[in-house]
Amino acid sequence: MRSYILIVDDDEQNRELLKQMFEKDYGILEATNGREAVTQLGIHMNDIAVILLDLVMPVMNGYQVLQILNSRKVLEHIPVVLITAQNDEQTEFSCYSMGASAVISKPFVAQTVIQRINNLVETYRSADALAHKVEKQRAKLHEQERKMELFNENLIDVVSNIVEFRDLESGEHVKRVKGLTRIMAEAYMELFPDSGLTQEKINVIVRASALHDIGKIAIPDGILLKPGKLTPEEFEIMKSHTTKGCKILKLLDIVQDNEQLTTSYEICRHHHERYDGKGYPDQLKGDDIPLSAQLVSVVDVYDALVSERVYKKALDKDTAYQMIMEGKCGIFAPKILKCMEYARTRIEGFADSHKG
Repeated sequence: MRSYILIVDDDEQNRELLKQMFEKDYGILEATNGREAVTQLGIHMNDIAVILLDLVMPVMNGYQVLQILNSRKVLEHIPVVLITAQNDEQTEFSCYSMGASAVISKPFVAQTVIQRINNLVETYRSADALAHKVEKQRAKLHEQERKMELFNENLIDVVSNIVEFRDLESGEHVKRVKGLTRIMAEAYMELFPDSGLTQEKINVIVRASALHDIGKIAIPDGILLKPGKLTPEEFEIMKSHTTKGCKILKLLDIVQDNEQLTTSYEICRHHHERYDGKGYPDQLKGDDIPLSAQLVSVVDVYDALVSERVYKKALDKDTAYQMIMEGKCGIFAPKILKCMEYARTRIEGFADSHKG
């Protein structure tokens, strides 16, 4: 609780008069000029309830003190009352424009000054208490959001790992897709700053990328784990993992925020769409395909090419890169391919350090 009044006046009689008015209710700090006042403020900043400031003083006047208090944002927390013999309108206007809370002209009525000061102090105390309460509530909400975000991330990891166990892949596919998605998304943000991508949005996309194949939970083992080529009928069932995954995601709505859920849905449903409209399940074309899905789509293909699967051997990185750039794995957007080229070194370095 702030409990001191700082009286700043070069006239000893004025300081003594003001001291007698307030010493019953406040501790008293005194300064004979502006420089002393600034020094006192530096020592007792958190204890001063109000500053009573004269205008005309040696060394540093009241106007100069107000300028310093403004620059240090002291006036947001401590009211300053100018007590001056200069009672013209211009002086009063200048004081208020510089942040003074009140201007009291000399000579003054003691009881009036006491009441005005007490009212000001109470107003600032109430404002400080409210600001403190709001800050505590904001911190509490931030902590709750952080815990919910962590819970969602853990939930996503658990669900995506279930898919990994069923798919009998290396167990690292989801981690690699997340890492490669971040590299591609950051490249996109660097190359195309008008895209609206931010680090926060990239974090959402990366988290959501882990759920791109969640629908494989609903695919029969005979198809999911088949070592040979799928029949047309089997491939149609395999393709349904995109739409089945979306149905599963809707069940997670209660624990994901809207942006996370929307992005997860986009990726899950559309990561097999192709820029020329020859993908699935909706044959979206061009930039009708959400950017999040385009980013995950290309890294999912890349990881599939450079990783060993039950139905294929791993390809070398050069071959995988050329196949994607030449459209042998479906057509990707020119901007996506530009990002692939731009980030190739990072992508291949990540792939080398995260082999299954």
